[in-house]
Amino acid sequence: MPTNWLLLILFIAFNLNLSAQDAEQIFNEGVSLKTSSKKIKAILKLEEALDHAVDERNIEIQMRCHLELAELKNNLIYYKEALKHYDQFSDLYRSEMNSKNKRLTDSVSTLEGEVQVHIAEIQDKTEEIDSLTTEQLKAELDIQQLEIDNQKQELAAKDADNRKNILLLGLAMLTIVIAFIARGYFRKRKTNITLQNKNFEIIKEQEKSEGLLLNILPKSVAEELKKYGKTTSKLHEDVTVMFTDFVGFTQFSEATTPENLVAQIDTYFSEFDNIMSKHKIEKIKTIGDAYLAVCGIPEAQDEHMKNMILAAKDIVKFVNQHVKELKAANKPYLEIRIGLHSGPLIAGVVGSKKFAYDVWGDTVNIAARMEQAGEKGEINVSETIYENSKHQFNFEYRGELAAKNKGEMKMYFVS
Repeated sequence: MPTNWLLLILFIAFNLNLSAQDAEQIFNEGVSLKTSSKKIKAILKLEEALDHAVDERNIEIQMRCHLELAELKNNLIYYKEALKHYDQFSDLYRSEMNSKNKRLTDSVSTLEGEVQVHIAEIQDKTEEIDSLTTEQLKAELDIQQLEIDNQKQELAAKDADNRKNILLLGLAMLTIVIAFIARGYFRKRKTNITLQNKNFEIIKEQEKSEGLLLNILPKSVAEELKKYGKTTSKLHEDVTVMFTDFVGFTQFSEATTPENLVAQIDTYFSEFDNIMSKHKIEKIKTIGDAYLAVCGIPEAQDEHMKNMILAAKDIVKFVNQHVKELKAANKPYLEIRIGLHSGPLIAGVVGSKKFAYDVWGDTVNIAARMEQAGEKGEINVSETIYENSKHQFNFEYRGELAAKNKGEMKMYFVS
């Protein structure tokens, strides 16, 4: 029976030793994979070694596994797991130190107990050691007490070292945490700066697009288009339409270079645009050398006739001054005629790719006829404008003149 128990104990010890060797061997394989820069495989192998070490209660292998795994996972993705491994290593380290300290304390207590036993034996056997002098007994006791003091000092020194190591480990972990936080902060700050710059660029591009859109469409129409993706054509009951045209444009284009032709047209139309803005008139478009504008759209205006007449007078004044300068320089020049009419029309956006804000209706056609029947340097208006504005401006009645597809119509020059 004792022999069977002995064999069983040897078998268990052998298996435990074999398991311990297996845990250590797996750990060594994980370290080898780490050295070979096979990070993912190394993590898996070390975690396997950690499981074996936990089962075997092999504290040393557990601590080494935690340190290796913490180092391998020390990045932005796995930093929480790295901190967890550092914490577990710290717990194991403190547990091991406390265990060693307890064993040392128990050893000192045992030694003190033994000394007390020896003292008791000495006291009990006083008669047996009469031959020893008092000085010899005292020396022996002093030696034993010195041994006890040395043990206590050694224990205190080890305890101080343990506290120092724990403090250093805590500082190291705190440094790692601060480093991760600082890294995340600066990365987030850099990302925010990049986003701010991108947002600023987007806003600038939006403003640029907004400006281009407002050059094509009235503001209210542009807002409707941005909000709903489309616009609705509207009927405007009472507006004033202006057509301008250059007299002798064909002859002028033949007598000058293309570059000068474009430059002259640009000079005229740019100033016309300024005049339209001054009198709150909506420019519709240019058609060759013709210029079309409407007062009273997209928002209604009570004095649309007055504003359009004032704008037409400013145009005539500018053109006459420019003609005078070109004549003095002996250069070819262009003169203008203007036609005005008031009434209802429809306005809206046409096209799906290149938007165009345009107007339609008989009022537009009659304004064109007023321009065609006019004369250079004059503002030719319809009877409608004359009847509504004769108390504000002076007019010269021209009589009833033929208008294409309209028959004869009463026309007036603005004096």
